[in-house]
Amino acid sequence: MASEENVVLKTQGLFKEYKSGPVFFQKTIPAVVDLDMEVRRGEVFGFLGPNGAGKTTTLHMLAGISRPSAGAIEIFGRSFRCGQIWPLHRIGYVPESTYLPGDMTMTELLSFFARLYGLPGTTVRERISRMFEMIGFVLRERATFVRSLSMGQRRLLDLVLALVHDPDLVFFDEPTVYLDPLAVERFRDIVGMLKKKGKTVFLSSHTLPLIERLSDRVAVIARGRLLRVAPAQDFAAEGGLETVFLQLVKGGA
Repeated sequence: MASEENVVLKTQGLFKEYKSGPVFFQKTIPAVVDLDMEVRRGEVFGFLGPNGAGKTTTLHMLAGISRPSAGAIEIFGRSFRCGQIWPLHRIGYVPESTYLPGDMTMTELLSFFARLYGLPGTTVRERISRMFEMIGFVLRERATFVRSLSMGQRRLLDLVLALVHDPDLVFFDEPTVYLDPLAVERFRDIVGMLKKKGKTVFLSSHTLPLIERLSDRVAVIARGRLLRVAPAQDFAAEGGLETVFLQLVKGGA
């Protein structure tokens, strides 16, 4: 158990259910069940599960997008509820799908986000230039309208939009979708950079090699339930993350 001052994110009994079907014949479907976990300052926390495991639902609750049906969330040592905005300037979030306005240029969009987070005007231009350099966009590309970007380029733009305000905690939901191998390598470098700066990274994915390579600790979730949380080296010592993951997921089938 980590000391309280080193815990950036904590959940207790986190529960989310949805209703499905006609009004008078609705069924309650649990999506996340009694989720207890702690994420520590400065670590890369891998959140691994198959499709439909409840990963995105969990992230939506942690980022304040969706209200839990039950349970509690603490961020930076304080209770956090959906609708509160006090921690958002310290959080970055990359959603599973990209939803970017096509009628803005990349520079306009990044500038808008920077100012939305309250960055001083004198630092916006320098911060934007640094963000573009980080993902490899050259000067002539930066005036390109979002609608003209490939899906991979849009995904890289998602990444810098989440990082432009230098957040302390970053949520990544399937961040490498649409990325080619070179862009995936760049993403790995970005995660390494964040770790060196002492940032906390919550990395949610079903991509085993990505989680295995980058994570300090790994949480395995399936059917909405947390099956195990352990240091990455523990999984390696037991035959590798893939072997243990398959045992855990199949064991509860």
